[in-house]
Amino acid sequence: MRRILLASVLALAPAVAFAQGADDNANPPLPPSGIGGPGAGWSHQGKRHHWMSPEQILMAFYAANTSHDGHLTLAQAKAANFKPVVEHFSEIDANKKGYVTFYDIQAWRLDEFAKHLEKRADELRAKDQ
Repeated sequence: MRRILLASVLALAPAVAFAQGADDNANPPLPPSGIGGPGAGWSHQGKRHHWMSPEQILMAFYAANTSHDGHLTLAQAKAANFKPVVEHFSEIDANKKGYVTFYDIQAWRLDEFAKHLEKRADELRAKDQ
């Protein structure tokens, strides 16, 4: 399991390094209100969500995936109390496979984040008019 975890973290390292090194002098855009800092979260469909880093999601995924096959079932997510996955399993499992992968979770998470950014951009455009 350590080898899989290490390989997964190392696979993410080049993307993180590239993103950080691409333009070190640029100021990143501000995240939607509530997202971004330790303990931060966002509101979605009347629920408050905790914002987890990719590393935290990876660690939670591997802890919950007791079969160590890279496929997290709803039962495994419930047993591990992996709330974001449990609450949104049907959305994350878009292809209705009966399980989700780490990449499925990340894709859903980025889609949700993009929706929040679009909503915030629309709010700001409305203030400008």
